[in-house]
Amino acid sequence: MSGEQLNTIKRDGVVVRCIEQAIELCIEETGMSPTKVLSTLMQMRINVEKPEVIVDAIKNPGSWVVITKEPTIPDVMIEITDDEMEAYATYLPGFCSFQLSEEEILKLLKDKGLELISDDVAKMLLHAPLEKILVAKGVPPVDGEDASLDWVYQKPVNPVAEDAQYVDFKEIISKWDYVTAGTVLVEKKPAQKGTPGKTVKGRVIAAKDGRDIDLRKMAGKNTSVTEDGLKIIAKIDGVVMKEGSRVSVLSQLVISGDVDYHTGNIEDFVEAVQIMGTVREGFKVKAKASIQVHGVVEGAYLEAGQNIKIDGVVAGNDKAVLVAGNAVMARQITKARVQAPIVIAESGVLFSQIECTDLYLTHSKARIAGSTILAERYIVTPNVGNDMAERVVLQIIGSKNLTQEYEQASKTLAEKRKEYNELQELAKKSPTMLKLYEQKMAMLATEIEVLDDRLKEVLMSIQDSLKRARIFVRETVYPNVEIRFGSSVYLVRNELSFVTFVFEDGQVKFYPFSSPPPIPRVIVSR
Repeated sequence: MSGEQLNTIKRDGVVVRCIEQAIELCIEETGMSPTKVLSTLMQMRINVEKPEVIVDAIKNPGSWVVITKEPTIPDVMIEITDDEMEAYATYLPGFCSFQLSEEEILKLLKDKGLELISDDVAKMLLHAPLEKILVAKGVPPVDGEDASLDWVYQKPVNPVAEDAQYVDFKEIISKWDYVTAGTVLVEKKPAQKGTPGKTVKGRVIAAKDGRDIDLRKMAGKNTSVTEDGLKIIAKIDGVVMKEGSRVSVLSQLVISGDVDYHTGNIEDFVEAVQIMGTVREGFKVKAKASIQVHGVVEGAYLEAGQNIKIDGVVAGNDKAVLVAGNAVMARQITKARVQAPIVIAESGVLFSQIECTDLYLTHSKARIAGSTILAERYIVTPNVGNDMAERVVLQIIGSKNLTQEYEQASKTLAEKRKEYNELQELAKKSPTMLKLYEQKMAMLATEIEVLDDRLKEVLMSIQDSLKRARIFVRETVYPNVEIRFGSSVYLVRNELSFVTFVFEDGQVKFYPFSSPPPIPRVIVSR
């Protein structure tokens, strides 16, 4: 305990002082009510033995009157909020008595189980008697954050450069998210643990942990979850489809309507594409395996690793391009360029260019008109040309691989011969030069001989492939149709019927119609 005494307290116009064996009261202001003075004295914890002395003090402002001879013992009043997150203390000083020390105040507070803001609160209380001071503050709990997802695969809108002179909106608005195997589709930020709180009395307040997300419940077809459970990845190349919270990668893309500005171009990340409507002019559709179009193909670009099947017609407007690794099938091909080993058209090929191994027209009235056909082996059609004598070229080119080999070998042979001739000219000028280039010229001569022999073999193989090739016309060949086998040409000047064109004795000849090979069966992936 401190021996220091508090001799005078002044508050709200009420002054009390300590004299020997008594406490006196003085009212500084006039007009104060006895109730207010009594309330102030009670806050000072001064006992009033005779209430009437208060009236005397009020009537005689500035005069001192004895109100009690009982000293006031010091104390600390503590208030704790209902949630125990704050504690306040008020130092109630002794009057005409002793005062508490800092150590004694600290002990009183700690005996109440309070975890103080700091030990300096005791000094603060002593320097501000009767003032309510915050001495302890709890720590609120912090709930953990829920797990969150980043849909990584969702591509941003393609930016357009400010200085761009051309913008392909078909590329920009493509709504399909294409991915390759191993692409991260979804990445999870794990749920966070909550941080417990603590009251002013040290009681622990539990916190809620964040809610987790089980990616295994979200991983759909052709996807997998990494071992750490934080990522969903694609197992195949394809297009990402999200149904609710479930994400899948599909190898086949089904377009319920047209391929137009609502869909954008279709890239070749999927195995198969099925289009229920039309492929509009200027758009591209690519697939690793197959494309099936139930409507029409306008002036569009289609490319498939295996087959393209069009239930409607190709109305190409001289802009359509169809490229397939195996077969192209359509009801009719008009004003288009087609490249595929097998081309099958039901009713006709009109004003188009076809590069193929075999071409088949299946309807009895089908015809080829205004077109150029480059085939390696067979052309099978009911009719070629028309009454208007529009030019048609049917050309059998033989094996394309052999032709390419022949062209490359011919080029190489010409280069070798040129080099040999140049060295020979140099050797003629000097015997020394002859010895210098003799070995090189011998090597070139050997290479030239080998290449020459190979060219003869390839040429014979090309001739054989031409001899095996056929052009079958079941009905009519009209005038102005050009039949080519290699470099040999036959121009039809008068109508021919039921004929088969062949290559014999280095010439194009025709014979009565013979049975063509069966149309190959083509299966389109679904």
